[in-house]
Amino acid sequence: MNTVKVYFEDVSAAESCVFTRRQFEGEDDLACGSCTVDAKSILGVFAIGIGKVLDLVFVNSKGEDRAVIAAVERYRMAA
Repeated sequence: MNTVKVYFEDVSAAESCVFTRRQFEGEDDLACGSCTVDAKSILGVFAIGIGKVLDLVFVNSKGEDRAVIAAVERYRMAA
């Protein structure tokens, strides 16, 4: 299971990332501590929080890991 760190500085960044994620078939989650939400759920992303470093966890990526990482590159944080 691959994980990358992402950061959304505001609501529009979070919305943009969720809409980008919806273009892919694979399943992934966003996690912050013990809270985990579906990365394609705008309400889930808002609930977990904006302005925090989150873990994007590839649950069932269907081989799209690299394409997803490239698509959300502007939200990635250094490891």
